[in-house]
Amino acid sequence: MDTTEMKEKIILLDLNYTLVSNQRQTRNIRPFRERLKYENYRADLISAVDENYVIIITARPSYQGDDTLVNLAEKTGFKPNEAYFNDLDLAPPQIKESILKRFVFPKYGTDGSKYFAVESNPKTRAMYARYGIPAEPYEIFIRRFFPEAIEEDKNQLSLFDDF
Repeated sequence: MDTTEMKEKIILLDLNYTLVSNQRQTRNIRPFRERLKYENYRADLISAVDENYVIIITARPSYQGDDTLVNLAEKTGFKPNEAYFNDLDLAPPQIKESILKRFVFPKYGTDGSKYFAVESNPKTRAMYARYGIPAEPYEIFIRRFFPEAIEEDKNQLSLFDDF
């Protein structure tokens, strides 16, 4: 799939470990609002998806949603078209599947070819695949737009071995 075809997709964008570039370093900072001060977002990823309809789907708890979206907009100017946070306290693959079924599919349909997911969690990517939704981690996805940007962070990729 080339970048022209990609612009026609609804992007299902993961937040933690995908859009947040330093999740590993900030994940244990408390309270949450203090953590947001240090959270950084990937400008190259925002640039790559900016012309798409973007839906953030995250396992981050719902009560952190408003503060997260304000922080994202203040730091980057980026505002996703929609954002869904974890309102059921489920693991990433389960909450994201629930969000698809409850919110995304009723609005936009179940044709997986209409979507593309940028997703860090391998089990969540497998869930998307069951619905015919292609999914890639940031490190692979970003090369399509910026081939020279090969900044692999192996530490972040290894965090999901237990999920």
